[in-house]
Amino acid sequence: MPDHSRPLDLYLDESNSVAVPATRRSVATLDRTSTAVLRDYLRLAKPRAILPHLITAASAMFLAAKGIPPLHTLLLTLIGGGLVAAASNTLNCYFDRELDGRMARTRSRPLPAGRITPHQALTFGIVTGAVGLLILGQFVGLAAAILAFVALVYYVFAYTLFLKWHAPWNVLIGSGVGGITPLIGWVAVTNRLAATPFLLSAIIILWTLPHFWSLAVFRRTDYEQAGIKALPSKGVTATTITCSLLLVAVSLVLAWAADLGFFYLGIASVLGAGFLYLALRMSQGEALSAARRFHSYSILYVAVLFVAMIASEMALT
Repeated sequence: MPDHSRPLDLYLDESNSVAVPATRRSVATLDRTSTAVLRDYLRLAKPRAILPHLITAASAMFLAAKGIPPLHTLLLTLIGGGLVAAASNTLNCYFDRELDGRMARTRSRPLPAGRITPHQALTFGIVTGAVGLLILGQFVGLAAAILAFVALVYYVFAYTLFLKWHAPWNVLIGSGVGGITPLIGWVAVTNRLAATPFLLSAIIILWTLPHFWSLAVFRRTDYEQAGIKALPSKGVTATTITCSLLLVAVSLVLAWAADLGFFYLGIASVLGAGFLYLALRMSQGEALSAARRFHSYSILYVAVLFVAMIASEMALT
């Protein structure tokens, strides 16, 4: 069992035989089809995890522009931000390769399975992040690039290398990373911040907590075996309900603050009622099936909520 009190030593040692056994590491040197290699690099980037960030950034841009933002700004912000998010996910996979090898749901990922070497993943993450930041800084704005850089550093170093191992409340602090995304979208259009993007950030932060805690409930065995200090491993508390209530409240306040109208208000109300119901069901007895249903619904919730913001803004333009 590795010593998690020294995560940097653990993660930066590419000779770690537990992270990528020699018998597996050699697989990465074998000739494979370009499609298979591309698929593995995409798995490192985690496009499905990037999509919600792109939706929230786009929503902030539509709200900031009070309609359709300049298309070149929208496109370059999503491309640059998407590349930075891909870099964050890749570097997370790089540093977590030993951890992923011990968890059933992640041991088939490219690094622990040996299909991509740690050096290749590290290079891909650094280059992808640098290109994304360059696009944001050169074509979108310095403020957007700085916020994206802060999010990358915060997620990779503060959360991945420290909080995950040392703090049961790691998700509470780590959720701030997702909250930076709407700020990036807002400053890309206005080059300044206002109250509305912070409401969007609050929605993401409050959503992240019960979303990931539900994952930790039905993946509890994996988390406990891996030594991750996830708060729900000790039981789901009233914190889940509190965060869910605050989330729904903020989402409704946004209808007034951003003047989104009754369409968004109705969608947010219906979605919020479902969110609260499933959160309550999950908190009563911590049934694995209830946690799984809540987790799946939470993904739908955040996607539809932010798309509803865009639709409402478009309708009111």
